[in-house]
Amino acid sequence: MSPLWPDRLGVALYPQRLVLARSSGGARRRLTHKEIVDLAPAQPGEPPWAPALDALGAKAAAGQLARAELTVVLSNHFVRYCVVPWSDSLGAEEEELAFARHCFSRIYGEEAAGWRIKLSGAGAGKPRLAAAVEQALADALDMHLAAPAARYRSLQPHLMASFNRSCARLGRRAAWLAVAEPGLVCIALLAEGCWQSVRTIKAGADWMAELPGMLAREECLADIQTECETVLVFAPDGPHAEVPRAGKWRVEPLLPAMLPGMIAGADEPFCVALGA
Repeated sequence: MSPLWPDRLGVALYPQRLVLARSSGGARRRLTHKEIVDLAPAQPGEPPWAPALDALGAKAAAGQLARAELTVVLSNHFVRYCVVPWSDSLGAEEEELAFARHCFSRIYGEEAAGWRIKLSGAGAGKPRLAAAVEQALADALDMHLAAPAARYRSLQPHLMASFNRSCARLGRRAAWLAVAEPGLVCIALLAEGCWQSVRTIKAGADWMAELPGMLAREECLADIQTECETVLVFAPDGPHAEVPRAGKWRVEPLLPAMLPGMIAGADEPFCVALGA
């Protein structure tokens, strides 16, 4: 007999690690298994996601992904983003995706032709966020997770998962959202519930000290007409001490929701996989 509430298994793929977090229960979910698999760097000529896919394939072959609703979160290292402006001339979904691919091509060139693209939802007249991953990565995930026992339900870019986590707090006010992971900070501007700009920036270990400069540059590039000084920062791999005011910027840390069985100060990286 199937359980009333099947387990949920969250998997987060990074260049340097694979994170797994399994939870059970319905409204009162509880963490039942957690694991971080450290990965060697990709070999020359391999895509940067190859080690994570190999590790995930081994887990699938061993049956460790079975009997659970499976969600995969992709590191921002593996995803490209752009804001797609509204166009009254577009109708069917195929036309919207073709226009999004055109927007990516203007930024990244011919390589965008081989990407799998997904668009965020938005009301009429509003810009949308587009996320793109290499088709080979999407196909490899489909292959590894095709077993009937692995109920592969969702593929989420890290930025989108973080936005979904924080949208209630953000509301319709203008704010910057900074999502940090080792080596990278993804910075997006939102206003009135709409995506205004997005950029992924390489960063060092002291990225918090670099953040005011990043924001100042993004403010100039976005050419916004109103002052926006609020910055929501989600950094599950970073320190959790109170963030001081950084110049004119009002930095507000976003702390992940902890499930029963999780330890504050140690288990935050698993929240990315869980979407908590």
